[in-house]
Amino acid sequence: MDIFHRYEHAINWIVSLCPQPDKFAHTYAGLGIWLLTGLISRKPLSSLWSLLPVVVLELANEAMDRVAHGAWQGRDTVRDMAATWFWPFVLCFCLRAFPGLSRRASRQSPHLATPSENHVDGARAAVPAMRTADRDNIGRELTGGEPV
Repeated sequence: MDIFHRYEHAINWIVSLCPQPDKFAHTYAGLGIWLLTGLISRKPLSSLWSLLPVVVLELANEAMDRVAHGAWQGRDTVRDMAATWFWPFVLCFCLRAFPGLSRRASRQSPHLATPSENHVDGARAAVPAMRTADRDNIGRELTGGEPV
């Protein structure tokens, strides 16, 4: 048995573990590859580089199928590619279009910034610091005598 038939046998076993048609396996594989790429490369999932392994590995899978079957399975090949690529592409472009969806972008948002990251520190620096003598004078004025 050559490598192409072994590969086909392994893929058929994986597909047998998935519910209903093999398109679920393609969907799971596409999402899994996309997420693993982000984890391993430490690049954001919104990066187009995170989609590259999904595209390359699906094309390699279809090439293996073509060799194992002896011919292209036209309609099935296109459906397999669509099932594999759909969710990674949709999620990647949503993360690009709406950067507030990612955790890193929400940390950089001025509305959610911590006090050290916003203008409060700048305002504190603009207010002159009180000297000890000034505090004593205020204390006497408020209590009507010596500071407490």
